[in-house]
Amino acid sequence: MFFLKLHPLIVHFPVGLLVSGAVLLAYGKIQNEEAALTAGDFNLRLGFFCALAAIAVGLAGVVSLDVRPNFKPFLSSHVQFALLTGLVFALALLTKRFLKNRWGKFLYALLVAGGLFCVVATGFYGGELVHRFGVSTPHLTE
Repeated sequence: MFFLKLHPLIVHFPVGLLVSGAVLLAYGKIQNEEAALTAGDFNLRLGFFCALAAIAVGLAGVVSLDVRPNFKPFLSSHVQFALLTGLVFALALLTKRFLKNRWGKFLYALLVAGGLFCVVATGFYGGELVHRFGVSTPHLTE
């Protein structure tokens, strides 16, 4: 139960880093601003590693969760998009590191955009779990 309550407390930091990193990269590319591109790359790297911790804590929390049929599809989607987020951003960082050609830059931008979508989808399903179904919140009446 500890990890179930800890996950919502730590997950917002990597979400903010990943979203701001993607936005800064888009802005830096459009405006040809090197400082924004550098800040975006830094935010993505730091956000990715912080997201790994948030994913690990979330998975540890799922183990102690009493999964009910009414929110099981939302939980499944939340976990799938969280894992996909980690995978997509890992591929993006590997692409940035090892593919320096034109296609590598295009693939990097595509992966960052896909990662941004995955972060938003993960947040949507996580928000539904908390606000619609009351997962990891105290229940006054049951």
